[in-house]
Amino acid sequence: MAVPPGAVVRTGYVDLFAVRLACRERMAVGDVKAAFERRLQLGDHQPWPCPRGHWEGDTFVLVDGRHEYVAALMLGHEHILVAWCER
Repeated sequence: MAVPPGAVVRTGYVDLFAVRLACRERMAVGDVKAAFERRLQLGDHQPWPCPRGHWEGDTFVLVDGRHEYVAALMLGHEHILVAWCER
């Protein structure tokens, strides 16, 4: 994430069903598996650095971290910790 001068990086929990993936290309099974295993080891904790994106109304557009997002869905999590820039 590139943070422009004067911007602030915010983090927060987002409902998984309020997230849209910016990139919908195919994902490597091994990358999703690695994210799944990492989340499995963390239990109810969230990984850092967290997935990043931006807000479009009430929807969070995930730009980086789609493997983490899919892993959270697979594990039945309701929320995911994300980061975004605000001016």
